[in-house]
Amino acid sequence: CCIIYSRRILTTLTIVMLTKKNHSGSSLMRRLVFLLAPALALQSLPRRSVVGGATASFCVAVPLFRQPALAEDIDPVTTRMGGLLEKYADVGRGFRLMKPTTWNQFEGEAGAYDVRFTDLVDVAASITISTSTYGGTSVDGLGELDAVATKLSKSRGELLNKRARTSDGVVFYDYEFEAPNNFHELLSLSVARNKLWQISAKAPDKIWGKREPLFKNVVRLLSA
Repeated sequence: CCIIYSRRILTTLTIVMLTKKNHSGSSLMRRLVFLLAPALALQSLPRRSVVGGATASFCVAVPLFRQPALAEDIDPVTTRMGGLLEKYADVGRGFRLMKPTTWNQFEGEAGAYDVRFTDLVDVAASITISTSTYGGTSVDGLGELDAVATKLSKSRGELLNKRARTSDGVVFYDYEFEAPNNFHELLSLSVARNKLWQISAKAPDKIWGKREPLFKNVVRLLSA
């Protein structure tokens, strides 16, 4: 679980790598010195600060594989999509996003949603934001990405896609569903300021292709 290095071993390996003529041997030496690089850096520190002055050698743990991150880190890059979106901020509720420029806005119904935007032409297309009190600090407190997807699919239909991401230090669970009533939905869950935030973007299958890029940008850019 850890490798013991000494100054003599490190110095010898470095000299061999620099003087070795054979290509395959040189390649092997490079790999060895690459693995020993953390120790080489630590050798430049005072020995007492590394091992407490107890011994002339020390122990360094070198991870061979990087652990997979919980969520993909995605920067919240703002886009207006050529004028299709505009900035929107609700100071009272404490969130902001890019909303469709010409869509109607409806204030929330208690226990149902906070605010909803609907398309002027295709009124069945909508974007809905809702919140509820939540005692946790992150959406992963609800469960793993797959476990939450299983629960949601019981009421929302077939799960098509899922991912976990982070933006501005907040973890989001993003899902895509195909509902039995021929509706498509993007749903994103996050936790901020003691609230569970949900943003849902829905449209009938027949117009989903036209609305999908816009919906993805709106859902991605919600910030609480």
